Amino acid sequence: MKRKINFLLASIVMFGIVLSLAGTSLASQAAPVEKQQGQNRKAPKPIPASNIEVVKKVFSEDMGKGKDKGKPSPSKPESGAATGILGDYPATGNKYAVVIGICDYPGTAYDLCESDGDSLHMYKALIELYGYKAENIMLFKDGGGFTGPALGNVAYNVPTRDNIYNAIMDIEEDTALSPDDEVVFFFSGHGTKGMAADGDEEAIDEAIVVWNTENDKEGDITYIWDGELKNWFSDFGTARIVFVFDSCLAGGMNDVASDGRVVNMATGETQSAYVYSTAGEDVDGDGIKDGEGVFSRYFVNEGMLQGLADKYDHIIDIPDVVVEEAFDYAKANIPSYLKVRQKPVISDKFDNDLLL
Repeated sequence: MKRKINFLLASIVMFGIVLSLAGTSLASQAAPVEKQQGQNRKAPKPIPASNIEVVKKVFSEDMGKGKDKGKPSPSKPESGAATGILGDYPATGNKYAVVIGICDYPGTAYDLCESDGDSLHMYKALIELYGYKAENIMLFKDGGGFTGPALGNVAYNVPTRDNIYNAIMDIEEDTALSPDDEVVFFFSGHGTKGMAADGDEEAIDEAIVVWNTENDKEGDITYIWDGELKNWFSDFGTARIVFVFDSCLAGGMNDVASDGRVVNMATGETQSAYVYSTAGEDVDGDGIKDGEGVFSRYFVNEGMLQGLADKYDHIIDIPDVVVEEAFDYAKANIPSYLKVRQKPVISDKFDNDLLL
């Protein structure tokens, strides 16, 4: 009898172990990748992808050629993203931003220009026009370093996958309990396409191209796929999020679209983005003239900083360029010789116009 009881107990234990192992195996196959917590977290490993093709930005002609600069007329009957009606304003919580600009990729094969001006212009606009605090903006640019004195000698980090993931997760931990916060995610650089296992049903996926590590080794790049970025932003406690993608194939990055969000994309899903072949201005005062993407030139530099996109007087006698006005201005002022090749698109799920 005792022998039978021992055999029965052993059988129960073995059965429990088998169930436990089976459950662990199934969980590892079915469960999504969990986001790591804490300062030493690393981004989840890049998801499997095949047929990857980096689509580089294309150099355009000199800045300003082929378009007429000027403030748009409010009376002109044209359809656009801006309604002229201000939505929920202001953001009553904190304002955060992740601003990424890459002209200098590891090595030389993917380089665009001498230095990136798009991220510097966006940083400047957020600080000077929209009341963002410098400590709440995570700035990523080329190989890391400091801005010039015109922007306060601010440190900027290397735009690696891990660094960008950490910046997003740092914001998420602060915004999870504050639905009134506001977030901006800005990217200017190369795009790519491929067949990625990122959880959606798309046959072809799009991604942004970033540094793999902080080592300036030839070709050491990696990708953040549209479905991954959607997952990284999935648990944010605020719906008031603005995305800007100035990259090739940007129209495919709309996986991040959701209620309350505005996604500005420099191109259609199959189009190339253009960058000016001649550097414009020394944005940060470091003695180097900074290059600009065509879309960012009109969206940020002219549209926001120069105020040329201010079509509607949302707040009487106060310059108030909303996100939708900046997009409309950029779309209208893409030089005529590029309009067929680069057509900006927007996904706007914010009620009326969003003023940062």
